[in-house]
Amino acid sequence: MRREALSEKAEEMAHFVVVAGEPSGDVLGAKLISDLKRINPNHQFSGIAGPLMIAEGCDPWFNISDLSVMGLIEVVKHLPRILGIRKTVIEKVKSLEPDAYIGIDYPEFNLSIERALKKRKIKTIQMVCPSFWAWREARANKFESAIDLMLCLFPFEPRLLEKKNVKAEFIGHPLADEIEIEERNKSVSNNELLNIALLPGSRRKEIEYHLEVMLDAALIIQEKLSSTSKECIFSIPTRFKEMDDWIRSYGKFDKLNISILKDTSECLPNSDLVITKSGTSTLESALYKKKTIVVYKMSPTSFFLLTRLNLINVSYASLPNILLGYDFFKELIQNDFKADNISDEAIQLLEIDSDGYSDPLIKMHRDLQTPNEEGAAFAITRFLGLS
Repeated sequence: MRREALSEKAEEMAHFVVVAGEPSGDVLGAKLISDLKRINPNHQFSGIAGPLMIAEGCDPWFNISDLSVMGLIEVVKHLPRILGIRKTVIEKVKSLEPDAYIGIDYPEFNLSIERALKKRKIKTIQMVCPSFWAWREARANKFESAIDLMLCLFPFEPRLLEKKNVKAEFIGHPLADEIEIEERNKSVSNNELLNIALLPGSRRKEIEYHLEVMLDAALIIQEKLSSTSKECIFSIPTRFKEMDDWIRSYGKFDKLNISILKDTSECLPNSDLVITKSGTSTLESALYKKKTIVVYKMSPTSFFLLTRLNLINVSYASLPNILLGYDFFKELIQNDFKADNISDEAIQLLEIDSDGYSDPLIKMHRDLQTPNEEGAAFAITRFLGLS
């Protein structure tokens, strides 16, 4: 953000209700609160918060852990509690009449609240646009009735939302600001030890679908590279303490040199090649300028419904390919997700000269950075007439 602008306090103090529903939203919310307080330290914040938002001064009506449920069965089981929280938040906001309600991601929950509040003329701001352009496009037709301002992480989203009569601003992607744009993929041509990152997913079901096939591919890669005197270490970032046990349970990967790490920030910067399931990790790998293979598998029923009912609106599974407009990263989806396919592509990528490989990713990185150093806080205060 512009230092000179941030050093000037806005004359008018505002009260913001900020609602996040998961840890990633807590990170975004904490940064937003910090930036808004730098504009005016007298601003007040309350809502649904995690530890990071609370540390920045948000008064928590509920904790994000109160909304933390995964899977259809668990959602149904906890639905009365979630609906109760939703009702309480709506009542509190109507009573307080804050300057704005800011929903951070968590669209199904936040949009329903925002729709109720907009009817009462309370300003509603949604930070992180739902991926309507990727699937369930009809959702966007309901945004106008719920949202006064959409804050977008991708530069193409405001143009699409304009067609839906939704005011929107591109605020930059936090990963693009966090990761150094100069970061380039290291040449592996002279490395005796290759670091290959395996990212099977952050959910148990994703790991169930991806981990074994990825490790099978790792065995093939290791065998093919053995004749070149190159050794491999396979790094797996995970939050699951059981990862070691899961790998041992397969009973066939003892020969692999596997390193279990806490998160992708420990893993990706030093990787020579990344094999990752589709998701935010593909964008993170692209911003680190890494040679990457994207994979994904789901249940046959889910895949059938998504494809036959035309619920998917994009040609690619990974964000970098969507942003670039072509298949820069190889995608191995569903029936193509096989160990042989992964290993063949991996060997080809490792043999490619790294010089020039990063150029499209560097341009994409620049396009995703916060425009003119003005992020969400500036967009919000400008929209509300506070600065």
